[in-house]
Amino acid sequence: MSNTPLTQMHLSVTCNDRRCIPERFFNIQPGEVVVHRNAGGNVRHALRDIIILDEVLGLKEIAIVHHTDCGTLRFRDEDIRKTDSRYWPEIDAMHIGAIADVDRSVGDDLEWLGKTPFVRKDLIEKTRGFIFDVKTGLVSPVV
Repeated sequence: MSNTPLTQMHLSVTCNDRRCIPERFFNIQPGEVVVHRNAGGNVRHALRDIIILDEVLGLKEIAIVHHTDCGTLRFRDEDIRKTDSRYWPEIDAMHIGAIADVDRSVGDDLEWLGKTPFVRKDLIEKTRGFIFDVKTGLVSPVV
């Protein structure tokens, strides 16, 4: 269980890894929060949904959750370039989101979100980052 209670969270951006279940580790009931899942829990890949959900729901808080033993730790963005060279321009334009350090990746997401002009500043100020440890089940806040 989490040692960091979330009382107003409306959106959790988290990895699509089946071990990463925010309803469980934040001790919230299904339906109490919208969960956006993508490879690595990357906030850039969630931006479109954040904008839409904020417009429709008026989000109060966002939690960005990455986790230990993530599959995105097992490759580098450059590895994706091993495809046919005619696709390199499109691949180079993508943010793939490989992670080298879980703590730093959450910090990078928080920093990136803080600079985007597409999300309300008061919502950015209420965005928090967390790391879920898949072995212990604990969630730790990232400063």
